[in-house]
Amino acid sequence: MIMKKHSLYILFLLISVAFVSCDDYVDIKTEGRLYPEETENYRYLLNQTAIFDASYSLVDVASDDIGMRENYSSFFENNYGTSDFYRPFKETYKWGDSIYYTGDTDNDLIVMYEGLYTANVVITEVLTSNNGTEAEKASLQAEALVHRAYVFLDLVNIFGKAYDAETSETDLGIPMFTEPTVTENITRASVKEVYDQIVSDLQQAIAGGLPAKRTGIEVGFPSLASAHALLARTYLYMGLYAEAQAEAESALSLQSSLLNMEDYIDTPDSGWPRRIENPELILSKKSVSSYVYAPSLLTLNDELLNSFEEEDLRYQLYTRPISEMTYDQVSGGRAYCVALLTGETRNAGPTVPELLLIKAEGEARAGDTDAAMTSINTLRQARFKAEDYVPLNAVNADEALVKVLEERRKELMAKGGFRWFDLKRLNKDPRFAKTITHRYVDEIYTLEPGGDRYQFPFASSLFQYAPNLEQNP
Repeated sequence: MIMKKHSLYILFLLISVAFVSCDDYVDIKTEGRLYPEETENYRYLLNQTAIFDASYSLVDVASDDIGMRENYSSFFENNYGTSDFYRPFKETYKWGDSIYYTGDTDNDLIVMYEGLYTANVVITEVLTSNNGTEAEKASLQAEALVHRAYVFLDLVNIFGKAYDAETSETDLGIPMFTEPTVTENITRASVKEVYDQIVSDLQQAIAGGLPAKRTGIEVGFPSLASAHALLARTYLYMGLYAEAQAEAESALSLQSSLLNMEDYIDTPDSGWPRRIENPELILSKKSVSSYVYAPSLLTLNDELLNSFEEEDLRYQLYTRPISEMTYDQVSGGRAYCVALLTGETRNAGPTVPELLLIKAEGEARAGDTDAAMTSINTLRQARFKAEDYVPLNAVNADEALVKVLEERRKELMAKGGFRWFDLKRLNKDPRFAKTITHRYVDEIYTLEPGGDRYQFPFASSLFQYAPNLEQNP
């Protein structure tokens, strides 16, 4: 049954007018004579895209892709520095010990745990619901399992350490609710426990009778392709590269279309394909907050910008001079501008490009240089004018891996934490570990490989509901 008012899900402030007590909810007779215990009603629960179509907004600002020049940060501080809304973005950029004021809530976390709560209702109840076929019930449960796996995967990589087979059993992850009620003290599951649950959920979802793929207005609903794609992402973060490659290939066998960027060179702002029109998007997971009104938050690091070839349409079209985005109030450098092109916030959902990158990384790590270059060039060909396209080559698997990771950084920049998660996992390899710095006004902040601030601090407001929740150091 749906949770009681006094459930400890209050940890993330999920009690609201949207959720009433079990007895009250059962008494509701909705229009069309729908009852909560009916299978059809669980379809309506899963139609709440506002809580399921969500990813964590802040995480992109923390990565080395973002770099505020001194004039950017001074402009931001003078215009937004005292804003309660923008303070979390500033503190995230500075890798602050506290991102939110005492008592303030983490809205992104609240939204994602609302989705988790509803997913858990469906997972635990739908198979015993009435007036639905067994296939319908299994498919609805599979959708909820995919949503739950996404929440766990996104948040464990934000608040927990990168997966490490040697330490994951003791590394702290996140509070991991798998039922719509909580009867014990709220603590953090280990990173291993969270990943084990993610893998289990996605494997169960794959066997649950999901439709092969979703397009158009249904792109916010899980499909078989999305379950394979998220499992590929999961295995990649676990360092299980052969398994990640296999899952990526399974997803690509169901959905493999790419957006040819040359076709959109003259397309005006807000005229680019939205998420319901984008053939690359497999499952929509939009960032909760937008940066359109503070573009200096997504000003790109010169190291990243210099890695692009001049002819690369991702550089030409997905980035824009900061002066154009701030009406000449700030000059120099470029910022990520896809939100202006589509009219939507960034999307961290699985895509065809991400799968090609996972496939290529698996091939490179397995020593198959030619296959890795073929996979990466399939993607690159859609990112250049035909007359400008030149295939990448590599002399060995090590060089192929470097080139694959470089392409991954360019393709997935500012799209929902990919670079931050990659920094965390790649820091475990001496070849790719790096110290990163951020400048804000006249202060320089430094983050060493494996530093504590790779784990975001929880908002202090959570601890009044969960005193045994352990904070990140």
